[in-house]
Amino acid sequence: MITSPPSAGVVSAIRRMSVEIFVGFIGVYAAFALSAYKDKRDLIDHRHQIKRALYHEVQSLFENSRRNSAEGGYRQILAEFDSAVKSGKRPLPRTFIEPLGLSMHIWDATKQSGGLDIIDVPTFVQLSDFYNNWSEMSVFYGQLRDLSLNSILPLVPNGASAFYDSKGELRYDIRHVYYYDLQSLANLTAGSVQEGSSLLAVLAKDTI
Repeated sequence: MITSPPSAGVVSAIRRMSVEIFVGFIGVYAAFALSAYKDKRDLIDHRHQIKRALYHEVQSLFENSRRNSAEGGYRQILAEFDSAVKSGKRPLPRTFIEPLGLSMHIWDATKQSGGLDIIDVPTFVQLSDFYNNWSEMSVFYGQLRDLSLNSILPLVPNGASAFYDSKGELRYDIRHVYYYDLQSLANLTAGSVQEGSSLLAVLAKDTI
């Protein structure tokens, strides 16, 4: 059966409909692409905001560790004390009564808010190592401060003899904690300085 070709009006309508569908499709695709781009930019901006905040907190902790490691730091304190005892002197153990005075609020808030989910894995690992190191330092310094406040300072009025046994050695109950905490703090502080320097460079990239 022979059919007649569609009229010019029908062809024009079909073409117009095709163009409208195509334009509509392009519009939807462009809107989707724009939305995806905006979401990506918002994610990047959020990541940079978190990294900037962490940078300033890490910098404060890093500077504290660097000051504590200056001129030998805890290791030098222990070496000088140990040297004096071995030479027959009876030095008073140095007291550590200053409060820690530093916090990890940004790190804690970032973890609780899920902000770590948008940080790349290598940076997350470095952050975790650095803050875990600082948590350990806080524990050992806390023990040393408790020892200073509860066991060392109360004995100071009694003179050096109150700190030593009959062999001229620092009393075991003090020596065991004092030496262990100072050695631990020396090692952890050195690690904090090394890790902090590297971490600050990572956090500063593209954000500071």
